[in-house]
Amino acid sequence: MNAGKAKNNPSSKIVILDVAEDLFAVRGYRETTIADIAKQANMSAANLYRHFENKEDIAAACAHRCMERKNKALREVLDRKRLSAAERLEEFIVSLLRYTYEETQNRPKMNEMVEVVICCRPEMVHLMMSNLQSMIAEILAQGNAQKEFAVENVVAMAETVFASIVVFYTPLFMHLHPLPEFEHHARAMAELLLRGLTRR
Repeated sequence: MNAGKAKNNPSSKIVILDVAEDLFAVRGYRETTIADIAKQANMSAANLYRHFENKEDIAAACAHRCMERKNKALREVLDRKRLSAAERLEEFIVSLLRYTYEETQNRPKMNEMVEVVICCRPEMVHLMMSNLQSMIAEILAQGNAQKEFAVENVVAMAETVFASIVVFYTPLFMHLHPLPEFEHHARAMAELLLRGLTRR
């Protein structure tokens, strides 16, 4: 396979990312080398470098896949048409917490990868924030349309809501409480937010 074909082969790239995610989860980012990933992917390091410049690039691509999975799970909450906007916002916050908590518990070494992405790829963090804020804004707009909420600036309020729930989506905080206690705090925060959002 020539370099051009290798670089454009999506299946090889998927294999690399699948292997890298597993290794980052088990060994951690720091203990995983390019040689480890190439060996597990049954390819040479030279072939791997046709797809990614370095380990940081692989981590960023893995983080992007993780972000897409999280967005898909949260989108399912937004698509529950039977929920009111208030119920949807509460379930969004709790689902965000559950997803982050379970990922952290099941793959604790992935925190190393998260730290690398936060430090070295701030654009990834901004994209994640933008995606979550957009979903919150969608819920707020629905609440306005259904006369549940009275939000003058949906975008600004979405940013405020997002900032207020930071502890519930940050992996580094997931060791602070058992999940039931964390969920109690998440629902209490949702209740507090809804008091300010609800039309009087």
